[in-house]
Amino acid sequence: MKASVIRAQLGLLIRLIDTTTGAAVEENNVRFFVNGQSARPAPRGDGCFVFINIERVDFRLDVETFGYERAGIDVRYEELDDRIPTCDIFLIPSEKHAKGDTVIGIFGNLPFLEAIEAVDRKRPVCRISDFTEKTCKMKVIRQAGRTLDLDYGHYGLLQADGNSYEKILVSETDAVQMIKLKNALQMPYTVNAPIARIVFGSVDEKGNYLLRIRDDSDSHDYLLRYVVKGEVCYQQTDFRDPENFKLTAHVKKKEKAKPVQKKEESEEENE
Repeated sequence: MKASVIRAQLGLLIRLIDTTTGAAVEENNVRFFVNGQSARPAPRGDGCFVFINIERVDFRLDVETFGYERAGIDVRYEELDDRIPTCDIFLIPSEKHAKGDTVIGIFGNLPFLEAIEAVDRKRPVCRISDFTEKTCKMKVIRQAGRTLDLDYGHYGLLQADGNSYEKILVSETDAVQMIKLKNALQMPYTVNAPIARIVFGSVDEKGNYLLRIRDDSDSHDYLLRYVVKGEVCYQQTDFRDPENFKLTAHVKKKEKAKPVQKKEESEEENE
């Protein structure tokens, strides 16, 4: 009798992440929907699920997780890694069932809004020391008393004025103070500039938006980054006064890609 050969191909790796903490969502009560139809990817622990032996064609993936708002993404394989296609789904805790610290947030409507996110400028995870464009490797300065843990992957490198940031995607940590980015920097940077974790919000097709953070600090001074008609806007906000918050359509146009160059070191000292 000939031995049977069973071949399995990874169709999609899904990571469920609490966007307010950056931690994996390890919740058993999770439901998946592919193009509106119920689906059952296999759980792999640490908030990870996998689809095996599915056709690699684009589809809509929605997720219902207990304790979190419903979330969904459009899976586009041309944008994913061919060897291990991975999608991060950032979950927003619900106000009623959130575990851990309470959550506070902003919500409203802005026509033609496409995306919304924010960074906490006063609580960076690390700071930039140097960047090598050829290898996409960045040397960073750790915050005092913190270990360098950038598994979350999605961060913002703040510009010198503190009123905008470049989105960066960390692909791996090479050493104690060295990380590798998926893509090269497109904007000039200032040595010692803060790198902060991005908190993602949600936007529906009508422009209704929602963004929540954990109420775990005396400071709730965040820098919002949002996209209106393809243009990037920035706005400062204090989450302690959500009732008086209003997202405006004032646009700060996208910065054109510039050769990466190091600026003089910021006067701001390490925390």
